[in-house]
Amino acid sequence: MSLEDILSRHDVDPIRGFLPATDPIAALPGAFRCWEEAASSFGDDPPAARALIDSLPTLDPTPLLTERAACHRAMLLLSVLGSGYVHADDPPAARIPACISHPWKQVADELGRPMIISHASIVIDNWAIEPGGDLLRPETLRTQARFAGGSDEDWFYLVTVSIEAAGAAVMPTIVNTRLAMEQGDTATVANCLAHVTETVETIRRLLNRMEERCRPRVFYDCVRPYLSGWPGDGVIYEGVDETPQRLFGGSAAQSSLLQSIDAAMGITHEDSRSQPFLQAMRDYMPPPHRAFIEWLESGPTLQRGAEQAGCSRDYDQAIDALDVFRRDHMAITARYITQQGDADAEGTGGTEYGTFLRVTRRETTDQRMD
Repeated sequence: MSLEDILSRHDVDPIRGFLPATDPIAALPGAFRCWEEAASSFGDDPPAARALIDSLPTLDPTPLLTERAACHRAMLLLSVLGSGYVHADDPPAARIPACISHPWKQVADELGRPMIISHASIVIDNWAIEPGGDLLRPETLRTQARFAGGSDEDWFYLVTVSIEAAGAAVMPTIVNTRLAMEQGDTATVANCLAHVTETVETIRRLLNRMEERCRPRVFYDCVRPYLSGWPGDGVIYEGVDETPQRLFGGSAAQSSLLQSIDAAMGITHEDSRSQPFLQAMRDYMPPPHRAFIEWLESGPTLQRGAEQAGCSRDYDQAIDALDVFRRDHMAITARYITQQGDADAEGTGGTEYGTFLRVTRRETTDQRMD
């Protein structure tokens, strides 16, 4: 198989990586205007948004399912409506009305993803480029949907979009090197590792721009709750399933980018405090992206290639770059969550994030060759 075959099979764009190859559409057809309007109502009065959703008609999404961009737009809107409905007031709702559950079920089944807000919707499919802008500059992007966090929330998502865009640059190199290693050719391994190092350093710089426009207090109070997953005993999808469902909310761990780099490098996460969660997060990814990670795990890794090519120093430099990235990520989560809440505060996704991040960082540095 060629580079083009691999990328096409796994829906990985050679320029944009896991972001869509064509820009997300800005709106659904007029028949679905009520979804658009309801999804934009959380910033003004979240409890009133819940009442508005209760009054929505139950629409048939079938016309949207065969058009990729429209299907993804519908998933974004319905995910905002569903997760917004649950967390719009205190206490969180224990049921999602059938007017959301019915179409959401059809759209989610078409995309092979769970019925909850996820990285694949709120980041991957939630952006537009302003005139003269580009994906690598978050200040030149805008979101298409948000909850109650205003421009701070926008920045949180848009920096992450730029991280995805910057990370895309290394994917063709990783795939080409993997294909070469399958043929016993390790000549490009050192160059690939240097590209990984450079890419990780670039996404780390973008990550550290988060506090430029996203205030930790606003994030904690107005964004994090909507991304926290289903509370308590779970949530019932009325008219779909009367058994309460427990699902994780949107989390950076659902990004295919870092899991792909780990897989290519040969970084394994086997600790009971990391492996089950990372594996579960794959269920929230688009199925082709999940399959791409599995393909990278199934063959020769850059660690093996570095051993054969005698470039362990290049491998360790890439490991060190990932370690610094994970260190900075831990510091940001501390400022955005721990310092804003209490010792039991959960991160996005509804997880106890501190131990998880420490363990994944240690598992990364444990892979150093020298």
